[in-house]
Formats: sequence, structure tokens, C-alpha cells
Amino acid sequence: MRGLFILALVPAVAVIARPQAADYLARPQAGTPILTRPVKAAALAAADPAPAPAPAPAPASAAPAAAAAPAVPLIPPMPRAWPPTDEVSPIEGDFLTDPLVTASLAYVESVVSPQYLNIPPSKYTSPCVAAYPAETAAQNCYWPANQCVRQNDTAAFQADIYECPVANTWGLTYDDGPTVNVVNGVNTNDSPSLRAKLDSMGVKATFFVVGANVVQHPEEVLAEFNGGHQIALHTYTHYPLTSLTNAQVVAELKYNEAAIYNATGVLPTALRPPCGDVDDRIRAIASALGYRIVIWTTTPVRDTGDADIVDQTPEAAAQVLTTVTSTWFQPQPGFITLEHDIDPFTSGIGLAVLDAVNKTANFPLTMQPVGTCMKLPFYKTIETFGSISAIKAASSSVDGMARARIADSTSSSAAGMSRRGIALFGVFVGALAYGFAL
Repeated sequence: MRGLFILALVPAVAVIARPQAADYLARPQAGTPILTRPVKAAALAAADPAPAPAPAPAPASAAPAAAAAPAVPLIPPMPRAWPPTDEVSPIEGDFLTDPLVTASLAYVESVVSPQYLNIPPSKYTSPCVAAYPAETAAQNCYWPANQCVRQNDTAAFQADIYECPVANTWGLTYDDGPTVNVVNGVNTNDSPSLRAKLDSMGVKATFFVVGANVVQHPEEVLAEFNGGHQIALHTYTHYPLTSLTNAQVVAELKYNEAAIYNATGVLPTALRPPCGDVDDRIRAIASALGYRIVIWTTTPVRDTGDADIVDQTPEAAAQVLTTVTSTWFQPQPGFITLEHDIDPFTSGIGLAVLDAVNKTANFPLTMQPVGTCMKLPFYKTIETFGSISAIKAASSSVDGMARARIADSTSSSAAGMSRRGIALFGVFVGALAYGFAL
């Protein structure tokens, strides 16, 4: 069966190819590879170049053929239009009928047990707040309720990620970007400022990006990716996920995914639910679509609380910095933090924390992306992982060079070209292993 490898390699590379860089509403050509449970059988059929013999006529009494199982495109089709970017309202109406959503919803409904899909939604009350039924919070492991986490894998989802397993390891994350704030022609207290500071320190981080912001600033997401930072999902509208219907949850993930893919050419593996709002229904839906839930460490608290500060004064920022330097900057078990690059205030705190790290002699911690500290891939490739039909990790874009042209930066362009070669090599190795496995 090894002879199948050469024939399987071409469609394997095609799976990672993406729409033209500037074509935000383009759709892939007909025949885009799809994702189904019987992956090997589908690959065998695709690899056989011989024409299939004409089927024999079915007897008149033969039973009708079974309907094809729902499938999900490996590459997300670009939507007809992007939902509003105000981050105020959930995704509704015609946006839920886009094939980007309907195909994935059908797939989720075919593989996720009703035990999880039938968990009732909570009630939205205000941004980052959902009223969850107290009587079911514990059994559904609703995270805001006493920070409940699933510590073990199940048939429906993998365990939550909320701390780094190695001591003195800091899983560095920023939520809600990208944002761009230019003052007198200079990026100030925004995502590019944070990225530049991290790059100057040789430190990589995980950016949990909001789809609505990715659509507005694709060049910044590309620059983060080309810089070696991990890009991950934070939904499209930042609406509390447990308050949404199953269709809306799928839409939040798929529009977020499509925006990231359109900007970078990669498909992330990690999802941080906005505000940590997650229960077993959200875990099961996310897992079916190939996403691992990442929260943050709460024992001890490793949240700067930057986004919760109403009175955004220099004194308030200084207090956050004092807390961080006095409690985080010491040897301890591995942890994952929560910081934000949503506005100049939160990004400014993030920059101040990094400056403090630079000024600390013999700093005792290793700062790195969550995927690195967990030894998990950042992005998906054509293979499947576990029992989940999804695309597995490859660390870069095969079209980084084209996207780098949008960033209009010599350094970004060079990085994109280099990472393009890495991606093609990853696809080659994946296809080789897959061909031998067949």
C-alpha cells in the first residue's frame, strides 16, 4: 500500500492551500476535500487514479442507499459576509444559514451525544456575565462556578488546559486582540507594541484573537503568526458561549476560524471561551470541531484583572504591576496567565509587566506559548487526532509569503517565506506517514 503515498501527496498539499490573500469573501473551488469519520476509506478512494467500473443496476426490490454522513470541509469556506464587528450582539439571522455554519452544525449533531447537545443554554445578562442554573452547574462543570475544570479526557472531549505541567513555566497569553492604536504615527499600547516588545525579548506568547478584530486587522494577526507566536480562537463576537444555541456556538467558532485562516493560512487547535464561560456542551461542540479548551490558572490567581478595572488610571495600573511582580516573579508550579490587548490600558499593563521581567535579575521563570508548555501542536494539518475527525497540527502557513505582502514589511515577508517552507515540509512528512499507515 506504500505506493499510494505518491498519489496521496498532491491532495494532501491541496488541503492546506488557501484562497487568495486579499480575497476575503472568495470561496474555495468545487471539490474541496472534506472531513468525515471514515478518513482512510476516503483517502484510498481519492488516491486511486483508475476510473471506477460502472455500477451494476440495482434490483427493483433493493433498499435505497443510505444518506451520506455529514462532513466538514477541511478548509473553511469563506462566508458570504462577515457578521458585525461591534462585539455587542450574538451571531444571528442569515449568518447562521451560511454553509460555513450549516455543514459544521450538521457534523456536530451527527457525532456529539444528545446528552451534551441538549444541555439548556444559560441566560445572557451582560457582557461576560451569564446566569447559569445553579442546580446543574456542578454536573455540567460550568467553569465560572467554583472554577470547575475537566481534568480527564472523556469520549466527548479532552481535558481542559489550565496550567503548564512543568515547574517555573509561565504560559503567556493575551486575549481579545488584535487592536491597533497609532499616536502621531507610532503604535502605542496596542497589539503591535506588545508583539515588538516580545520579539525584542525573544519571548513567544499565545494570542487568543477575536474574529471581529481579525477581520479589521488581518495584517497584525499575520505578523504575530510570522513572528512565531501561537494564534488561537477566542470566538467571533466575544459573547458568552453558554448563553448561545448550538448553531450560534458553531457559528462563533467557524467565523473565528475562517477569519484567522483568511489572514494567516493556518487553522488553530486551541480555544479560550470568552470570560471562561464554558460547560460540557461547549466542550463537546468545540472538541468535535477539533478544538481544545484553554482557560487559565486560578489557584493561585494568575489573572491580572486588567480588563475588569473600570477606573483606568496610572495608579490602578501600578497596583496591578505591584501584584504581578510580588506574586508571579518567583519559583513555583507551572501556570497559565490571563492578560489582554483589548485597549491601550490593558496593553499598557502588559508592556509594563514585560519591562519588569527585563529588569529582574535572574528571572526564575520561562515564558512561552501554551502550546509549547503543553507540548501540543499550534495548528491543524490533514491528519486526524484522537477520535476527533479534524485536521492536526502544522506550525505554519503555506501562503505566509503572500500574506506578508499585505503587512508590507521586509522582515515579515522573509519570515513568511521561511515558514512557508516549514509548512510544506510538515505536509510532506504528514502525507508520508499517512501513506505508510494505509
